[in-house]
Amino acid sequence: MRKQNYLTLSQQSVFLLNSFLEKAEMSDFGEKATKQLGEITECPICMSAFSDPRMLPCIHSFCFECLKRTAEAAEKKPGDRMPCPLCRKDFFIPADGVNGLQKNFFMENLLEFKTTLQIESAIIICDMCNVRNEGKTGDIPKATMRCLECQDNYCDSCVKVHQFQKLSKIHQLVQIGSEAVSEMKRRFSTKHCSKHTHKPLDYYCADCKKIVCVSCFVESHKLHDCKDVTTVGEEFRQTIKQKAENISTYVKETLLLRNNNEKSKADFLKEIVEQEQKIHERNQELKDTIDRDVIDRHTNSLLDELSMIKRKHLKEMETGMEEIYRHITILKSFESYCTEMISKGSASDICSSVDQLIVRADELGKEHEALIGRPRQSAGIYFQATDLGDVLQNTDSNCVGKIEGNVIT
Repeated sequence: MRKQNYLTLSQQSVFLLNSFLEKAEMSDFGEKATKQLGEITECPICMSAFSDPRMLPCIHSFCFECLKRTAEAAEKKPGDRMPCPLCRKDFFIPADGVNGLQKNFFMENLLEFKTTLQIESAIIICDMCNVRNEGKTGDIPKATMRCLECQDNYCDSCVKVHQFQKLSKIHQLVQIGSEAVSEMKRRFSTKHCSKHTHKPLDYYCADCKKIVCVSCFVESHKLHDCKDVTTVGEEFRQTIKQKAENISTYVKETLLLRNNNEKSKADFLKEIVEQEQKIHERNQELKDTIDRDVIDRHTNSLLDELSMIKRKHLKEMETGMEEIYRHITILKSFESYCTEMISKGSASDICSSVDQLIVRADELGKEHEALIGRPRQSAGIYFQATDLGDVLQNTDSNCVGKIEGNVIT
């Protein structure tokens, strides 16, 4: 599996879309935007463009089929814990299986936007005229409009027919060209109900912790604590802001821990060199009083022991540093996610994300406390020269000395 950084994968929210849309209005954006979108809209498992993207509680997304195959390969069933294929954070498979995992509508919007960028860079023919003229000669008219629901392109004449038909007259149409960006930006800023497809999600239900449309409110949430998303949006925005500030503090504390660990590693390596030098010095001191072969053999035994201690301590230190770097990466990406959501997210975006963000922020807080509060012991290694009187009494002892201190055995 190709390694991807957390920040790239966490850019799945509407702020990403807004960022691309803002840049898309600049004349030099086109090719660069398409390349960036291609990377972001790629599933980390199959390495292809997302198909029915599903978002896990850790904010990472994968194709539905990829997650399904991964769960089946691991013999995971509804209710089982399963690690995220990327960051390894556990989540529970819903009662109705992988199909119950949250759809990532933001990623679907990005995929649609990528398609729009691609078609703008080419000459697009009218799909309806192309079907009508199949097998015939002659030029097919150039498409000027695209239907976002049907994903078909129409010329000026055919688009009128499409708008006139009863089933398609309420479909969203955008002009192929410079105006498509602003039209798609307007469309993506509004969330619609999956059940009542043409009703916007205007209400936040505090009891169910979800945003609903007016029809859902009347049918199922009339007795619940429901408020307009714009009313509670700002309050939730401040809540997310506070969580982001907490995460920022965690980042600073973890960076300090990283610096302290790097200093400890440097001090440890310096100490190893000093002890090696003391062993060599002791070797020279004893060569005039004890058999040189014995001295060299005991010296090499001490150096081997010191080398083994060095390898074990360094491995432990590197494992700890990897955990620290991973923690920093996750914290920074989550902080960026929250910051951009605060500044660019709509009221609907805020209301639909706030509960999940709060849960994730609290989880990161607990993980941070566990990491920072973990007891750490320095190596404290030093060489103790052997008293020659002890050597005469105990011929099995190392005549050069021994390694003492807080060593890993």
